[in-house]
Amino acid sequence: MTMGRLPRTPATHLRLALVGLAAGLLADVDTGDAPFASDYLDEAAGLLGAPFDAAHWHRALAAWTQGQAQGQALGADDLPLRRLAAAGLEPIDLAVLLATGLVAEDPRLAPLLGDDGDAMVGGVIAMLRHAGGSDDPQGVRQAIMRLIQYGLIMVIDPDAPRLVQRLRVPTAIWETLGGNAAAPPGCVLVAAANLPAMTDVIADDAVMSRAAAAASALSGDPDLVLVIRGPHRNGRSSLAGAIAHSLGRPLMTVDAALPDDAAAWARAGLFAFLTDAVLFIAPALAPGECRALAGFALGPVRMIAAMADTGSIALPDRPAVTVSLPAPGPVLRQRLWRQAVPALDGAGAAELAASFRLSSGTIHRAAVAAMVMARESGDATPSRDHVRLALMELQDNRLESLATRIAAPPHPEFLVLEDHASEELDALAARCRHREALAAHAGPGPGALGVRALFSGPSGAGKTLAARRLAQDLARDLWRIDLAASVSKYIGETEKALDRAFAAAEERDIILLLDEGDALMARRTDVGNANDRYANLETNFLLQRIEAFSGILIVTTNAAERIDAAFARRMDVVVPFRAPDEIRRYAILAHHLDGAAIADDLLQEVAVRCVLTGGQLRNIALHARLLAMDAGRAVCGDDLRRAVVREYRKLEIHCPLKPMLRAAI
Repeated sequence: MTMGRLPRTPATHLRLALVGLAAGLLADVDTGDAPFASDYLDEAAGLLGAPFDAAHWHRALAAWTQGQAQGQALGADDLPLRRLAAAGLEPIDLAVLLATGLVAEDPRLAPLLGDDGDAMVGGVIAMLRHAGGSDDPQGVRQAIMRLIQYGLIMVIDPDAPRLVQRLRVPTAIWETLGGNAAAPPGCVLVAAANLPAMTDVIADDAVMSRAAAAASALSGDPDLVLVIRGPHRNGRSSLAGAIAHSLGRPLMTVDAALPDDAAAWARAGLFAFLTDAVLFIAPALAPGECRALAGFALGPVRMIAAMADTGSIALPDRPAVTVSLPAPGPVLRQRLWRQAVPALDGAGAAELAASFRLSSGTIHRAAVAAMVMARESGDATPSRDHVRLALMELQDNRLESLATRIAAPPHPEFLVLEDHASEELDALAARCRHREALAAHAGPGPGALGVRALFSGPSGAGKTLAARRLAQDLARDLWRIDLAASVSKYIGETEKALDRAFAAAEERDIILLLDEGDALMARRTDVGNANDRYANLETNFLLQRIEAFSGILIVTTNAAERIDAAFARRMDVVVPFRAPDEIRRYAILAHHLDGAAIADDLLQEVAVRCVLTGGQLRNIALHARLLAMDAGRAVCGDDLRRAVVREYRKLEIHCPLKPMLRAAI
């Protein structure tokens, strides 16, 4: 079969280039030194339809490369070897690359170019020094150095003398040249045909219009960097894939940590260049962090970067354009639920969209788990409860490494508050339920969709209990971050960890409880030393992150007077929790001791004389029940008296019950 009838593929191109190179090298070699030379010369002659001639071969190969023989209207981008030539590699560079790989392909060439399956510097120079029509060993040496710099070949034994150093083409590079692309470690390559189309992406019309314009710009200017900003797991990778699909190019997703390894990052860029893939990276950036990414030796490499609304990347001399992809609103969430659960009707999708403000990726993750739960219970489609349980089971180390989920009881918990505090708690619940509609009236702004509440009061006054009750009323998960335990001794680590936890809370629409808020929200101090400066930086970060938070946030503190005024101004609801008065103490005791055989006079006496918090009264009731269980009888007044005395003993305070009762104990 002549060359013009061969399929125009990377594998065929590599084979033709190797045959031409080998035939050219062996044409002047004594057949006694290379008895197999006729194999290459005969194959080349058959492909040409005439005896091998180097000039004739190069013209025929150039015509085949352009697709002229079959009238193919294809460019050079689908042929890796042609891409290398278009990037500026000289013919001698390509000859060195092919000669180095040819030794591994055909060990019979080892005596000419190297030894034991590898090419050697001296052998390559000797065989290619006349390749350009003149004797130029220095040109071959420089070509070898360039290819090493590009990462196209590597030196196996760098400590050996220069001329006997062994050269090898990395396996992944060689396979890619032949069309068998295998992404390097830390990278995932998806063919263009397997990527979503623009019509498959569910986003606002304005976002998709902007994305289409950015894709057009990226097609015309390969040096352009496209930045997609938006929450994590909100369709950024899907949109990047759709843009790559519209360009007819594969998408290569790179691990976020890969740029830290210069060699691995260079390999990723080279691989993206050879496959003409769009390189996609989602670096984990702290607020205000600017990540400098090294350029690549060969280009162009089209790049898309996904980031949150904070942080940035810096690439040398490359322009950038940004597409913002915000979390979906109620209408888009309905479409996403219908896409994730095709059997779901409009009413069911509307209910789930209104109940949970989730990112697009979280909707798909939750839908998979919720459908499994629905099938287990015999339901055709997942319900609101199924989705809530599915969200509870989702794993996210950004949150779990810093926060603890607080399990909600199956029934509403007993909570007694002052009228003012109860009204504020009701207002908080209403604001959470209608926060999207309220944000539409408030207008755009950072954190417009967020709800921030401050619960202040002594320990045991019901702050955590109220948060649990709110989570139950709203059918949300509640996660607690102990700020006092989260402050890192390493500069900047506290901010990074908190930012990741806040982002995870926004994506899953959970309630985030910042316990001991005064640990980072205390009034900023004058800078007297480095510790003061960094403490103020942490406070400033938390202030900005709370303001921009789009979820539901509850901050608790036992010392409201220590909270910086700037934090207090940003709170939408402030609920004061005070130690219960006599009437509320009586109600708390009566609730926790319901069914116990205790005289009402004793309950009233404890409520009047013992100025304790709700948490302490609950401890007293539990210990009284424990005493009764251990004795194998119902709770009696003596159990209550002993439990009260024990609680005051823990506090190292004199018990205020009547002396005669204490003596009886």
